[in-house]
Amino acid sequence: MTLAGHQPSGLFKEDFLEVDGFRIRYEEAGQGNQVVLLEGESWGLSKLRDALSERYRVLAIELPGFAKSGTNTISKSLAELAITASKVVERIVEGKFTLMGTSFAANVALWQTLQSPEMVEALILISPTAILPAEILPKTFASANGQKERLRLLLAHPDDLLSAMTVDPDLWSREQELVLRLKGQTHDEVAEARLGEIKCPTLTVFGVNDRSVAPEAARVYAEKIPNSNISLVYDAGHLMEAERPEALIDAVSNYVEHRETFIVGRGSNLINP
Repeated sequence: MTLAGHQPSGLFKEDFLEVDGFRIRYEEAGQGNQVVLLEGESWGLSKLRDALSERYRVLAIELPGFAKSGTNTISKSLAELAITASKVVERIVEGKFTLMGTSFAANVALWQTLQSPEMVEALILISPTAILPAEILPKTFASANGQKERLRLLLAHPDDLLSAMTVDPDLWSREQELVLRLKGQTHDEVAEARLGEIKCPTLTVFGVNDRSVAPEAARVYAEKIPNSNISLVYDAGHLMEAERPEALIDAVSNYVEHRETFIVGRGSNLINP
């Protein structure tokens, strides 16, 4: 497993757009209803993208500052980065779409939905870190010494996966600098206050063993987003795509296909793959 940038799977066609002073990379594959995947840190979601592209038109957009989309010293906030992402989407997508992102990119997807609600027909947030309602591991994470130690904190079973992972040190450093500058390990009070504005069906996915997000975060999304569902993936940390890709694909692909109607037992909005 390589964490050295998003690698084309062979199914996706690569292209670039000039937007807001950035040269932004995106990839496209598949046909049908449109799924826009915002990509941030370079562990990628290739298996999820490939699975979704078998049934949908998938557009994977690398946010400015990540992987091949170059350095980003321009964006001053998540909201501003979301505006840039929206401009990319306007250039390559016609009509409404399902929007999703992971971790930092999920926070950008959240802001994009708040800014352009009329275009997003469904929202999927995977390991989002916008809502941090309690004192949690961030102090430990911030003090982690080096890439391997930080990755260890993002995995439920680091000893099983860490030796197979390689990270481009320059890319990692550049991306982490941007994440810390725009988001850091702070609670987004403005985003939380506006969660009730999100009217589209929303799925938020957390790993049960995610040590970078407080357990209370799931409750906040469920209570404040009117049409919200939560999926808890067992035996997975923050990097679900590395540890339990099949469970993540199952939860996300089912939600893209059926939205909230695929849940058995409408008395609960909790899904547990």
